Amino acid sequence: MKTMYGVEMQVPSGKLPGFYAQVIHKIGDHVNVFDRNELLFIVENEEECEKLTAILQKADMLGELFPLLNLPPDASVTHLEDVGFVSASERRYLYADRVALFCFAEQADNDQDRWAALQELTEHLLGSIPASNNSQPCYILDQSLTELAEGIAARYGVSLHWLYRGEN
Repeated sequence: MKTMYGVEMQVPSGKLPGFYAQVIHKIGDHVNVFDRNELLFIVENEEECEKLTAILQKADMLGELFPLLNLPPDASVTHLEDVGFVSASERRYLYADRVALFCFAEQADNDQDRWAALQELTEHLLGSIPASNNSQPCYILDQSLTELAEGIAARYGVSLHWLYRGEN
């Protein structure tokens, strides 16, 4: 999963349609836009975010900035609309300031304890990302529940490895 940046464009009233078209053309010429969702441009790194922000600021069209997490296609998320969105190109994103991601830390001889902790955590999870060749399953949680998750894990004698803890 990759951290990306969403930059919202605000279209001011009273501007001619040609002005909007010029700004879009300038963005296309100078910024590597990864994806888009209506008036939200999604870029892959801080450098592209800075270029896009500068163009929109100069045109007085800069809206909000959003750190985003690009979900892999095999991730499952319940109620995605509460913590993210699906872009026009069908990619799914999480608002980074709303979520935390973890996996269970590798510990010897505790599969039953990990299973029990996961069963108790399940009611609080927003989703998961299945295991891949080089990683174990990852779980998505509301970022405000990280202490609760730590407490549940501790009760079962297991540890959580935080992949991402949200932006507070």
